[in-house]
Amino acid sequence: MKSHNDKELLFSLVFITLLAGLGGSYFERNPIHFSNTNDINSAAAILATEQNLAPTITTRPVTLGFVGDIMLDRGIKASVIRNFGGDYNKMFTKSDFLKVPDITFANLEGPVSNKGTDQHNLYSFRMDPSIIPAIKNAGIDVVSFANNHVGDYGREAFEDSLTRLHNAGILTCGAGMNRTEAETPAIVSQNNFSVGYLCFSDVGPDTMAVSNTQSGILLTSDPDFDSIIQKASQKVSALIVSFHFGIEYQTTHTVRQEDLANRAINDGAAMIVGAHPHVPEDIGSLNGAPIFYSLGNFIFDQPFSKETMGGLFITAKIQNKTVSDIISHTIELNKNFVPSLVQ
Repeated sequence: MKSHNDKELLFSLVFITLLAGLGGSYFERNPIHFSNTNDINSAAAILATEQNLAPTITTRPVTLGFVGDIMLDRGIKASVIRNFGGDYNKMFTKSDFLKVPDITFANLEGPVSNKGTDQHNLYSFRMDPSIIPAIKNAGIDVVSFANNHVGDYGREAFEDSLTRLHNAGILTCGAGMNRTEAETPAIVSQNNFSVGYLCFSDVGPDTMAVSNTQSGILLTSDPDFDSIIQKASQKVSALIVSFHFGIEYQTTHTVRQEDLANRAINDGAAMIVGAHPHVPEDIGSLNGAPIFYSLGNFIFDQPFSKETMGGLFITAKIQNKTVSDIISHTIELNKNFVPSLVQ
């Protein structure tokens, strides 16, 4: 212990004795005595050290936000060029709500690159790299990169996309340059609490399956599916698992979706979020963990129905692996595919 003069030593002894007598509830009853959470935690740690106890760290709930599919190619790209002079930031002029949660998550439906070769899929997407600062500025922190379109332009575009996203400070989940990277959850730490995001695709493509020596994505068919989730849940305070699953344009989840969601929760997930159907689906739960089978579209060029011209924005709080204060907001796209919150 560092030396003190007599006055400092006397003050320290009186302070420690007083706090020891009052117990941990002192910090809850007297928050005004400390300017911020760090001060409280520092005082708790000092007291615990003097008493040879583990420090009790106080935290406030972490706020979470979730939106569905983002695809900024094809008709979206044409709209941006036609209406906004090629500025993708204009697609998010009504999306300030994305910046409100501590962490906001979305599904990024395809590669973001100027590299690669079209793999001749029926619908192939490759987004302009200029979308990356736009989605970052809009408030997106984490994206799922485990879906059926990330391989549309081959592994060259896939790997280039991961590099560009990471360099911009956008976390990706369910994808990596190798198996270890793909299995490692995207982790965001807030308020002495870490939230992890782990993602899987149930709709392929199987050719993009990650391996020890090859980049790719996590598939639900992986024989280590359960252990991957279990290990990931041990690395964070709470784990969110996202699936690219279900049947397109169906508003009710399938038995397959329910089975995967339930398995993930039993393996340690605190919440399940789904994508792929392009429309919102029904909501479930298991052991108190919410299951959003599909959030629908956030930005997508599917004007053929009202259901595909929008989706859900989910907000929630999470603390001690418990999700609470869940609110489902409705998003609508206008004729230029610009999303806005309607309720």
